[in-house]
Amino acid sequence: MKPKKWIAVVLGILASPLAFLYVGAPRWALLAFALSLVVGIASFLVPGQQALFGVLSLALMVLWIWRAYRFAGQRRFDEPRPWYSRWHGIVGVVVVASLVAMSLRVFVYEPFRIPSSAMLPTLPVGANVLVQKWGYGYYGTMGYRLGHGAMTAPLSRGDILVFDYPVDPRQTYIKRVVGLPGDKIVYRDKHVLVNGVDVRGQQLADYLDPERLAYRQRYREKLDQTVHDILLNDGVPSRQPGAGRDLSKDCTDDGETLSCTVPPASYFVMGDNRDNSLDSRYWGFVPASAVLGKVVYTALPRQ
Repeated sequence: MKPKKWIAVVLGILASPLAFLYVGAPRWALLAFALSLVVGIASFLVPGQQALFGVLSLALMVLWIWRAYRFAGQRRFDEPRPWYSRWHGIVGVVVVASLVAMSLRVFVYEPFRIPSSAMLPTLPVGANVLVQKWGYGYYGTMGYRLGHGAMTAPLSRGDILVFDYPVDPRQTYIKRVVGLPGDKIVYRDKHVLVNGVDVRGQQLADYLDPERLAYRQRYREKLDQTVHDILLNDGVPSRQPGAGRDLSKDCTDDGETLSCTVPPASYFVMGDNRDNSLDSRYWGFVPASAVLGKVVYTALPRQ
């Protein structure tokens, strides 16, 4: 019995490896899967080239469909057909592959793309980041939360954190950890003091904001062992009117100075683009239960 050509084409459109399994070509299925994986990883490592990788993916899909179509016309199975070419075998492969992929995203690592300039100059718009999820007790992905466990992986000052926005958990935010539980954070005149120590260092050459085509003051900052740069806009006041009015009892704000003591199982976070970041200065602390994970790899778009 020959495989049906139209089924091979439909499966090729949905997922090329399935088309090759259907026509009894498992090695071609592995090749199609491997090349798709390579293209996916490359698109993550080289952000900003969606058009290029989109065209490449389309070209590969057309090639695989043509090859599977040819196989369907050439091959004839002796009964019984291989298990992987039957409908229940194909469904089983889809289920297993989906479970593996989802488990990796839910429990191990999850990729994200930076949507805003709040973390400039460290993370420009369009950068890709890989977030470590194991050890942080957050079980969920793509807006769906399946459960939560205890946080066992430590966080340090300076780590870049991905978390559910406390005001609206449907949104995912990315900021830098400035204060750990028990820390005393003071923000005054655009200086950050952590337990009495001013973390701002030397001023560097101005930074050109690629979105607004405006120069921003650039400073070196050190949080524990993490050295990074921050941006300041000298045209924006240190404290915005009404800022901090919704903060918890662990903070005091006199309009000039914000002073907070980080409560247990909570974190004080800020964006590196200090005058263009909605962060703990405005809505308070990030509870440990809202932490998705820590950024462990960054892929920057080409300028």
